[in-house]
Parts: sequence; C-alpha cells; structure tokens
Amino acid sequence: LGMMIHSELPVVSAEGKALQAQVVKGRGDYVYVLYETETAGLAAIVRRRRDQRGVDYRTAATSAVGTRRLMRQDSRNLALFGSSHQARSHLHALSRVMDLSRVRVFSPNPEHRKSFCREMESALALTIEPVESPAAALIDADVVVEASNTTVPIFPGRLLQPGMHVTSIAGSNRELAAQQGVVRKGVDEETIKRSDMIFVNVKEQTRQDQQGEIFQAIRQGHLSWERIGEIGALVAGKTGGRKTASEISFYNNNAGMGVVDVSLAAHVYRLAVDNGLGKEI
Repeated sequence: LGMMIHSELPVVSAEGKALQAQVVKGRGDYVYVLYETETAGLAAIVRRRRDQRGVDYRTAATSAVGTRRLMRQDSRNLALFGSSHQARSHLHALSRVMDLSRVRVFSPNPEHRKSFCREMESALALTIEPVESPAAALIDADVVVEASNTTVPIFPGRLLQPGMHVTSIAGSNRELAAQQGVVRKGVDEETIKRSDMIFVNVKEQTRQDQQGEIFQAIRQGHLSWERIGEIGALVAGKTGGRKTASEISFYNNNAGMGVVDVSLAAHVYRLAVDNGLGKEI
C-alpha cells in the first residue's frame, strides 16, 4: 500500500513556428510513502530528486504494457515521435516488449533527433534513423509512439495503415487548458476516427478533464464512451483487445495511476533492503 506526492508547474511554449509544447517550469521532489499490507505499518519513505527520471520510466513502462497488449505480435518496426527524456525511456521500455528491427525518429529539432539517434543506437545496438518528416517516420511502421511534450497533433492520421498500433502519452488538465487556452492533443481527429479499438488508462480522467482528441471526438459524435476501454481491464482479461491483424488500435496513456507509482516505489524498496541500502528511522 502507499501513495506518491509531488508538485509541478507546467506551461505551454512555442517551439519553432507551428509546434506548441508543454514544458515543466518548476517541479518539486517526488515522495513515495509505503505501508506493509499485513500490518499497516510504515515500511518506507522514498524520495526521488526532481532531476532524476524515474517518472519517465513509470510512464514508459505503462506505455509498454499497453502497446504489447494491443500491437500485432509480429510488430518489429517502430515510428517514434520525440527525442527527449520521454522518448528515451519509451525506447528503452519498448525494446523489452518488441523484437525491434528498425526505429525511425522524428522531432522538430534536427540536431536533437540526430543526437538522440546516435545515443540510442549505442545504448541499444539497434538501427535508429532520424527522419525529416512525420510521413517518413510512418513508412512501414508497425507501432507508432508519440512520446513528446507536444500540445498539437504531430502526425497525420490519414497516413496510418491497416494493422498499425498507436500509443500517445498526451493528456491534459481542464484547469490548465482553461488557464493557458490550449487543450493538449497528441494525435489528430482522423487517428481517432480510423481506430478500430481505443483504450485509455482511466476513462473518468478523460471525461473529467475533457482530454484532447478523445473528448472532442465524443462531443462531435464521432465516438461513444462505450467504445473506449481501460487498459487495466484489458490486462486483467475483463475485456478483449485486437481481433484481427488489419485493425488499427489506439492507446492513450492519459493519466498517471497510483498502482504504477506504488509498484515502482515498492521495487526500489525491495532492492534497497536486499542490498543493505537506505536509513532506518
């Protein structure tokens, strides 16, 4: 049992001439509090400094679980949108659940994407190609992952091919959107329309925060709440996933989940105990 506490100050900024991005102007340390399930006693307090990247691996691990469950099992080619810490952690995580043959990377900054590809080729011993456009990244892709801080759709859904799976980490907060006048979207309306199955982490979060492309599609009558599944139900076997190799699937990793935070902290706690680390208080 446990909980995670943190604070951050996200803002929207312009990157280049057309692309808007969500950046975090200020972020406090993350604090995880764990309790023993049998006794309810305090087990550990885990502090993660704000300059450490554990939260990215939390997000990436969740994306990898959803992607593995929804992609075709013969998927080997990845189109990755993003070239910062989220893209980095997602590529590490996806390499554990996919037999990757080729990765194409697009982000709007040419130097960022080239540097990212060089770094990740060395780290993962994979062929990773920086490309000049979203369309080039999508060529022959089996899995498409938006792992960036964009607030606007980064690739055209009309270019998706039968059998592709798409994962996006874009989520939004209604109050933040109202304050800044931007509703964050990772994919466009065409992607939603063409998806044969749509999954999110928490459906109520999508409804409560009126999140981006999914909520807009529902409001416009292109999608119903009944068509949206939750990834937890898929993992638990309570709902079905991909039925045919030609279906297009979409997974919006739209909200953090407490079970993931606690699982991550519990893993760190067990490692600390096993290796004699930490301080007893």
